[in-house]
Order: sequence, then structure tokens, then C-alpha cells
Amino acid sequence: MHGSRINLQLARGLAVIGWTALVLQCYLSIRTQQELGHSAAYGVFMYAGYFTILTNAFCALVATACARSTPSLEFWRQPWVVTAAAMSIVMVGIVFHLLLSKTYQPTGLPALTNLIHHYVVPAVFAVFWWRVVPRDALQWSDAWRVGAYPAAYLVYIAARGEMTGVYPYWFVDVATIGYANALRNSAGLAVVFGLASLMFVAVKRGSGRPE
Repeated sequence: MHGSRINLQLARGLAVIGWTALVLQCYLSIRTQQELGHSAAYGVFMYAGYFTILTNAFCALVATACARSTPSLEFWRQPWVVTAAAMSIVMVGIVFHLLLSKTYQPTGLPALTNLIHHYVVPAVFAVFWWRVVPRDALQWSDAWRVGAYPAAYLVYIAARGEMTGVYPYWFVDVATIGYANALRNSAGLAVVFGLASLMFVAVKRGSGRPE
């Protein structure tokens, strides 16, 4: 990791605010589902279905690894892994703003976690990625690895939905929009994420290092 005191502070800040918001959101999810008559386990199940939650956890883990020198966390400090987290969390912010923000406008504590998950972490992690990943650290062959996580997520929610009938987002909800539309939307998202992966890799293939 391209290091400096500012980068270390960013990593620590992202780790603290990221894990705190994730724990709080898990509590809120459990509380909400219990109020609806479901179990705490169902609240965790719903919580674990969202790309936003999983990606914020991904970023918090990367930030934790970058804030510490623990050898066991070395994998999470690799440039392509940091880039995968950055690309995914930036897309979380963009997709939320374009497709979901008008249908989800929480108040109180949910509004706070929403702000952190969809705005604060995407913006700050993008700056963090720009600073810590050297511009010559990636190759074109890394693009598929950068995009592997969102691709795996699409497979995960498709399989999860088939088994339970529960889909986290309306644009992949087979029960509501049908298989054809869900597949079309998933394919479109896969293309967008693939292009985003290429763009992030392209940015870091230049000469020199970030200031």
C-alpha cells in the first residue's frame, strides 16, 4: 500500500465508521423484522442480502487491513483487491442515486446509516483508493478479478431468490417483474460493472504515483 499518515488516518476512519454503521444497520434490520412478526434470524437474512451491506463490509475489511500491518490481512491490501472494493462501493453510490433513492427515504437512525453506506463511504473510499493504489500497480488482466465480486453477487441473489422467493432489489425481483426482465436487468448491470472495472484498472495503469 502506498502509505502516508493521511492514508493511515483515512483507513482508520473508514474502518471505524464502516463497522459502526454496519453493526447499527444489522440491529435496525433485526428490529424492523421483529416488528413485522419475523425472527431475529430473518432480520439477519434480509440484512445479508443487500449489495450495499456486503460492499460496505468489503470496504471496512479492506480499510481495517490497510490500517494494520497484520500479515494475515495481507490479501486485503493487494492493489487489485482495494480496487475491487473501490469500484464496487462507487457503483453502490451511483446505483442507489439513480435507481433507489426516490423509493427509499428513511428518517432517524436509518437515515444516518443510509447516509454513511450510500454517500460517505463511497466518496471517502474513492479518495482512499486514489491515494493508496499506485498508478502502475494494475494490469488489464486484473479487470476480471476486480469485477468478480459483483458478478458473484448476482449469482448469489439469483440462487437465494430461487430458494426463498426473496429478492433484495426490485430490478431483480423475479416474482414482480418476471424472469426475462430480471435477466435483462442483471445482464445490463453486469455490463456496467464490467465497464467500471475496466475504467478503474485503466486509471491505475498510467506511469507515476498519486501525490
